[in-house]
Order: sequence, then structure tokens, then C-alpha cells
Amino acid sequence: MFKTYKLFTLVALCVFAVSCKKDKGLMLESLNKAGQEFYFGEKVPVWATTAGGDLNDMTYEWTATGGTFDGFRTQNLFENLWIAPNEPGEYTITVKAKSNGSTSSKSTKMKVTRYYFDEFQSAFTLNGNGWSTSNTTNNLITNTDTAASRLELTASSTSAPNVRRNLDLAPLKIPFSIRTRLGWKSYFRANSTITISLFFVQPANPTYPYIREIRWEIWPTVNPATTDNYQIRYETFIPATNTSKFSTVGNALPNPLPLISPVKGKRADHALSNGALKNFSFSIDAGNVFHAYVDGQLWFTSNGIKDWLANAKTIYPGFEDPIAKEYRVAFPAKESTNPGTTLVMKSVYINNDGQILK
Repeated sequence: MFKTYKLFTLVALCVFAVSCKKDKGLMLESLNKAGQEFYFGEKVPVWATTAGGDLNDMTYEWTATGGTFDGFRTQNLFENLWIAPNEPGEYTITVKAKSNGSTSSKSTKMKVTRYYFDEFQSAFTLNGNGWSTSNTTNNLITNTDTAASRLELTASSTSAPNVRRNLDLAPLKIPFSIRTRLGWKSYFRANSTITISLFFVQPANPTYPYIREIRWEIWPTVNPATTDNYQIRYETFIPATNTSKFSTVGNALPNPLPLISPVKGKRADHALSNGALKNFSFSIDAGNVFHAYVDGQLWFTSNGIKDWLANAKTIYPGFEDPIAKEYRVAFPAKESTNPGTTLVMKSVYINNDGQILK
């Protein structure tokens, strides 16, 4: 009887010890995130690491003070996908690990800074992350060091190549500011352009004109001492009559007024040699004044868009403010006897908080 009691006690102690071992030291050691700053609507991987606990019984609970998580399937797992909100600010994500009645929690701050930015560090840049390309061969060089990351696109067709992004993270209204750092390498088709464009949403009334595109064309390899190497203008369009008009010198209202005179001209700061990169920035501020910068230096400001919008609002009842829908960079198509032009994109930044990017 005594031996039986001792055996029962030993078994009970072993069971208790194993049970304690399963839950002993349950601790959520870290809560990790893919990056330090985020843009509106960005999908950010977050994941937890734990020590202790029973892995077969482990569940996780995710909460956030802003933004959402991508679907119900990840809510009980150690990893999740956080979708940033459409407002700048600092938000907190918390994960709680649970195992056999024990819990452990960890939190991290998520800083949302602007409408959009990309320094081409992510391997998912061209894979469902908002960017699209046409008629290009793509080489994405990813690196945690932004000095080394970039996107290289080489023309692969005699049709016009481009890279573009839908601006559907939130309505991109005035004021906005866009800065693109780009250049070319190896080969650039002679006497051809790089074109930076911003396209706008067509309003509800098809009989009203609206700004359909702001277009900045750059001839990076011509000699600016002798040959025009820039053109910057915007297009108004009436859908019902298929009427397109570009801003140019000599226009008078209600036609679109020029941004600069001359609209096309020569500037040494628009030249780009093989491997060189420059910032090209344009903005419309809260007063509808247009600003253009090249490599951080103010090129010009203009009331052209401001005055055209003011006139349109007096003529057309319920005239809608412009909303941007797509950012695009186009470059020369491939020639049959030469290699394709290679465009290098280093970064794209878009603000909608009134700050002008230079």
C-alpha cells in the first residue's frame, strides 16, 4: 500500500512538473516591424517572438490604436499585416500571447509620416505593392541602406515604356508636393525625353473642363547651350467634346494659362550625365500656387493654375477641386539597332500636408 501511494505521488509530481514546465516563463520577447516610417495605407508586416509556453496551445491577440489588420486569418497567429491609416501620426500596435491561461504582451510604435514615399528597398515593390510598368525589363536593387537601393528599368519594346503608381491611398487633393530622384545609366536614346506626369480624376460633369495632366518633359542629354531641354505645362480636357488644350504662352482665360514663359527652353540644371541623379520636384500649395524645384533649388513659382481654377469656379457651378489619380514616369522606347534606354529611379516622395518638397 505504501509503495502504491509513493508511486501515485511520484506520477502526480511528474505531471505537475511537466505542466509547470509548459507554462513556465511564458514571455513575449519582441514585437518586430518591417520599417520605421510608413505611408498612408501601407501594408506593414509585424511579427512577435515568444519564449516559454506551450506552442501547441499558443494563440495571439492583436490590437492597434489606428489602422487595421489584414483579414481574420492572421488574428491568432504570431505574425500579422497592419494597414496604416490615412492620417499622419504615431500609433501603437499591441500583441498579447496566450498559453494555458498565461499571457504576455508587447507593444510598438508605428509612425505614419506622409501620403507616400518609396526608396525601393522592398522586394515587393513591383509585386502587388502599387507600382506597374509597361514595356520594360526591371531590375530592383533592394538594400536596407537607401544609398544602395534603386529601381532600374530598361526599355524592352518599340512601344513607349513607363512606370506608374495609382494614387488611391486617400484622395490626393491640393495642397500636394511630389519629389522624384532619377537619372539614367549606360545608354539614353538621343534627343529623347524623360516625362514626369501627374494625372487627375475626371469629375462627374463631362461638360466641364478639368486639369487632366501636369507634364514635365526633360531632355537630359542634349546640349542646353544650343537646344531646348525642358518643357513644363498642364492639360485641360472636356470629356463631352473630347477637347484637349495645353497651357502655353499667349493663352488667355478660359484657356489654361502658362506656368512659365517660355514653356519650353534651355536650362543647364536639367542636364543629366550617365549615372547622375537629380531631384525634380513640383507642388501646388494651399493657395493653388505652383512651385518647381531642381535639385533643391527653386526654379519658378506660378499663378497659372491658381488663376485658371479661380476662373473655372466662377463659370461652372459646382466645379470640383482637382484630385490626383496617377503618378507616372515615361522614357524613350527601344530602337531596333540600339540597346534600350535604362531609367534609374532612386526615390519618390508625395506629401499632402502643405509641406513643399524641394
